[in-house]
Amino acid sequence: MMAAPHIPGLLQALLDAIESATLGCTVLIEREEARLERVYVNEEFARVVGVDLDAARTMPPMAMFSAEERDRLTAIRASFSGVDGPRFLETTVVRPDGTSIPVELAMGYTALDGSRAVFIFVRDVSAKAAMAAALRESEERFRRVAESSPDSITVYAQGKYIYANPVALKHLGVGPDEDLSTVDPWARVPPERRDEVAAYTQRLRIGEVSPPLNHRLRGPDGHDQFLESSLSLTSLGGAPAIVSYTRDITERVRLQAELMKQDRLASLGVLAAGVAHELSNPLTSLGIEARKLREASEKDLQLSTEAKASLAQIDEAARRMKSIIADLLFMARPAEKPQTHVDVAQIIVSTIALMRAGTPSCPPVHAHLGDLVPVQGYASKLGQVVFNVLRNAVQAVEGKGGGDVHVHASVVGDEIVIVVEDDGVGIPAETLPHVTQPFFTTKADGTGLGLWISQTLMAHHGGTLDLKSDEGAGTKVTLRLPTRQAQERLARS
Repeated sequence: MMAAPHIPGLLQALLDAIESATLGCTVLIEREEARLERVYVNEEFARVVGVDLDAARTMPPMAMFSAEERDRLTAIRASFSGVDGPRFLETTVVRPDGTSIPVELAMGYTALDGSRAVFIFVRDVSAKAAMAAALRESEERFRRVAESSPDSITVYAQGKYIYANPVALKHLGVGPDEDLSTVDPWARVPPERRDEVAAYTQRLRIGEVSPPLNHRLRGPDGHDQFLESSLSLTSLGGAPAIVSYTRDITERVRLQAELMKQDRLASLGVLAAGVAHELSNPLTSLGIEARKLREASEKDLQLSTEAKASLAQIDEAARRMKSIIADLLFMARPAEKPQTHVDVAQIIVSTIALMRAGTPSCPPVHAHLGDLVPVQGYASKLGQVVFNVLRNAVQAVEGKGGGDVHVHASVVGDEIVIVVEDDGVGIPAETLPHVTQPFFTTKADGTGLGLWISQTLMAHHGGTLDLKSDEGAGTKVTLRLPTRQAQERLARS
């Protein structure tokens, strides 16, 4: 240790104590022309700068810094006068072997014999810097994982969000450049569930382990989202924070609902099969008797034309009922049945005639049929589709108190396109997406199966059913069926 003749005994004792501590210390005195003279240095200081004690004593004051740091520190020193100056600095010393060591400099100033003395205490913060670097790396790793996660991840502390990954920003309806701290987490929680969510977070704060919280929220796009959130309590900056992992389970909920619907449909299939079986025999007898009456009427010259037409319609209705029962059995227990060439024009004409005969107040139904080609399929099933769609159109016109129904059919490319259009009451926009779902109906005596069965039968024939409607202005249903040639080409491919 280099003695300091101008330092009193008490201060010398203090320096001796510093010598035994892991704190580097050196004392510099400003001489003429702002020259710095080192008058004291301890062992720890020498260790930090990477030289022995003798070399440290003779080391120029700024030799342990890089050129850039020398310029920065010189500028800082020049900006102060007298005994004032910066009390704390973070910098890096460069050892003779080229290694760089991050250090903290704590400085004290005093006047000594008319000159300014600078006491510099040096602490090696390599371990601290390594820990800080490891923490930054850990945070960056967490950020990379969080930002690539398909789940929503947020951190909530001190009454505001302080982090949200891209999925969470989307859930919250916040842009990447918007201030996350202004988002109110309660804004999207339904009022009736706020007490429940508050109780859940309170249980979390007292250390209880709770199962994931399932909830439904209205998304920024106006549609409902079903979410499952797992929350955990942590500490951030000495304050409690809540980390939330939220998964969008909307698709899972939809699939569960679909599964429940399929279970209901399976039950319906069993019921339909039983009812169809019980009705099949009496309906067969009714059809036979109707056919006998119709054949007898053809030979009775005294029977009016209207009576003969009525018997023909009864016979046709019995045939259609028999076909519908067969359809119920087919849908309950799907089985392959021989397909035939179906005359679509004949199906449309007979269905319109049946509708007129069975509906006393049937509105005008206008048929516009082009040159149609046969399709490969089941006549009874396609007849049921046309009947269901036409019946809905007639009922819509009756509900409005009058109007017309138009049926257009033509060949467009490889498809037969049948359009049933009415100017009836129409369908509300909020109802339209649900009308083809099973069991959904707005009619007091409806079952909610007509359009769903029609859509299923069209799909069975490789076709589609599309529906458009404006409330108060009518409805347009478009049926598309591949032609027989198109079906054969598809089968060959």
